[in-house]
This record gives sequence, C-alpha cells and structure tokens, in this order.
Amino acid sequence: MHDNSKTRVLIANDDGIQSGYMHALACALAPYAEVFVFAPEVEQSGVGHAFTVRRGLALKKRNPVDVAEGHVEFYSMSGTPADCVKFALGHFATHGLSTEGAGPGLFDVCFSGVNLGENSGVSSLYSGTVAGAREAALWGVPGIALSLRGTNANMLDVAKSFAVSVVKNRLFEQIPVGTFWNVNFPKATAETFKGFKATKMALGMFTDHYSHEGNLWQLDGDKLWNEQAKDSDDYLLNQGYATITPHRIDQTDQESLEVINEMLEGGGMI
Repeated sequence: MHDNSKTRVLIANDDGIQSGYMHALACALAPYAEVFVFAPEVEQSGVGHAFTVRRGLALKKRNPVDVAEGHVEFYSMSGTPADCVKFALGHFATHGLSTEGAGPGLFDVCFSGVNLGENSGVSSLYSGTVAGAREAALWGVPGIALSLRGTNANMLDVAKSFAVSVVKNRLFEQIPVGTFWNVNFPKATAETFKGFKATKMALGMFTDHYSHEGNLWQLDGDKLWNEQAKDSDDYLLNQGYATITPHRIDQTDQESLEVINEMLEGGGMI
C-alpha cells in the first residue's frame, strides 16, 4: 500500500545503483517520504543528457530497504540517468511495471545524487547527475541535483540534512516550473564549512590537456577555481560554501533572438 499523505520522492544518480551516497540519501528521506530509487545499473558519469531510443532498456527490481518509519524501493536500469528519470516519471508513476497497470502516483520532487564529485560551473553541462534533475524539470517535477566535491562524511551529512529539510518543509514547491536546482557541497570539515550561498553558474572552462600513451589519448585537467566570478558557484564552492544554483530549461538567448530577427527583417540573412 502506498501512503498518499506522504511526499513522493524519486531519486536517481549517475554513479550507479551501488552508490553508497545515493543509498544514504534514500534512507535519510525514507522516514519523511515515499522513496523510489531508479538508478543506472553501472556508472554513467559524464554522459550528460543522453538517453536511449534505438534499443530496449532492461529494468531490474532490487531488494527494498526498510528503515525506522520508512521504506525504499530500488530499481536499476541499463540506461542513463535521463533514462531512469524519464521512465520513472513518464511510465512507472502511472503504470507501474506493466503497460496497463496502476503506478504509485505522480512524484512531488526528484533528487539526483548524492554524486561523488562536483558538478558546479561548466561541469553541470557534462554531468549525468545534473541531467537527472533537468529531466525531472522537463516533466514539470521539481528537480534537485546534489553533488559532493570531496568525500568528507560531514558534507554527506549536510547534503542529507538539506534534502530532508527540502522535503519536510516542502521547499521544492518554491522551484518554478521549467527550472531546477544544482546544489554542490565543498571539501570542508564541520569547522571549515561556511554555510549555503545562492549563486550563479561559473563559465570558466577546464584547463584541458591530453597525454598520449600508445594509441590512446588521455584527458586530464582542472578548473581555475579562484579566477571565476566571485558570486559564482565554482568560486564560492572553493571557498567552503555549499552552492545552490538555479538552472533554466529554456536556453534561449533573448538578445541574440532580437539580433536574428533584425537580420531577417532587414534581408541580411537570406
């Protein structure tokens, strides 16, 4: 039986179904929500918003987990993070695991993560974790990506507490349709963590370089963290803040749209 009085939470990630960080998030939310996990069967880091359309997807129900006053259902899929969210929202919510059956009902919010590795700045454009939250927003469901820059257990606790607060206080209802939150947690201890900041997305590119070994080219590089705008997610994350950056689905650049219209009207384009 599903408890219709509880918030219904979907959790996805790109680290795969075995991720302990994702399991920790699911168990933390279970006392306050109906929690369903749909995650890739293997790691899908860096796949962006890729999804599967020309081959079938394998779905496997995993062992559920019971926690104090809560329960989590786990499912793995052979596809990407976007596949997982797309299936959960577009089919499972209304049909369950059949084509004609009944599902658990619509989801109230989707968390993607907790990811091991930051997804601030331009990382968000490559991230499968962020794509999970973006896919939720495409379906009109509030999406929140959660990522850790470091492996400090204290920051995982902060991320879990943040998600619990979002659910208990229904803060996800403050996320406008067509937007989603990209939340990143710094390398910090309890003593050095500086709290949360609302930020804009940094635009600085990686310092990409390739090494050549045999017939293979290996990519490496990092970010110039402190050269970013001081009100951006990369910069503030590097200063010890957790950053909350709202992203929009609509990527239209209005100024360029006006310029193109002027060119069309003036006959300068065709």
